Amino acid sequence: MAAIGKTILDSGWIAARSTVVPFNGVQLTTTNSPSLGPDSPWMEAVIPGTVLATLVKNNVIPDPFYGLENDSIIDIGDSGREFYTFWFFTTFQSNLSGSQHLDLNFRAINYSADLYINGHYKALPKGMFRRHSVDVTDFVRSDGPNLVAVLVHPPDHPGKIPPENYQGGDHEIGKDVATQYVEGWDWMCPIRDRNTGIWDEVSISVTGPVKIIDPHLVSTFFDNYKRVYLYCTTELENRSNQVAECSLTIQVTTELEGNTCMVEHLQK
Repeated sequence: MAAIGKTILDSGWIAARSTVVPFNGVQLTTTNSPSLGPDSPWMEAVIPGTVLATLVKNNVIPDPFYGLENDSIIDIGDSGREFYTFWFFTTFQSNLSGSQHLDLNFRAINYSADLYINGHYKALPKGMFRRHSVDVTDFVRSDGPNLVAVLVHPPDHPGKIPPENYQGGDHEIGKDVATQYVEGWDWMCPIRDRNTGIWDEVSISVTGPVKIIDPHLVSTFFDNYKRVYLYCTTELENRSNQVAECSLTIQVTTELEGNTCMVEHLQK
């Protein structure tokens, strides 16, 4: 039986440009799983991170944060979207039993992605800031590694950077649900891959037949922050075909530095 809870999947990923991978997602997650090697197009991936971060890690491109190195990196407006469309691949183990369910979670992918797990396909909705939680219970196996391949696509309208007065680009990326500053702004240079990648946490979570969704905690302080009123809401999803009676326990903790509790957001 798998332990109830979340497991982070931020290590062990590899990546490759889609145009140099001769297999599709079904093949990558069944008969032709990739690996690193001297003749392999695959490289260690940075997760969470962008395609540029992976390329910098593997010395494919220079670090754009230094000097004028960013000018030597090809821009997606010149290369085309395919140049920064990448496969990301990893594996994980699972040992579900009974009424347990397993979700594969992506806290953010920019911009769109095709998900494959053990030969099964799932299209993920577009949007840089979307969170994805996919119930893969019917696809996972307990007799070996589970193979995951994610084909990540750049924004649909990455835009072009004019050769002169390029700060802000042509603003085409404003047609997508993405940050517009990645085409360049008065305070930064253009980001060549437009922040394409799996740029936030990846995890798997094991639940029972009922899943807790989007818990939200609101705090109101009194007596010069000596007392606090906490208001919590959440959704519950019953994944079984039977009526479920639940007991919900909420545990709230604080991280202390000395005798001070650091509060990031105050509600008046």
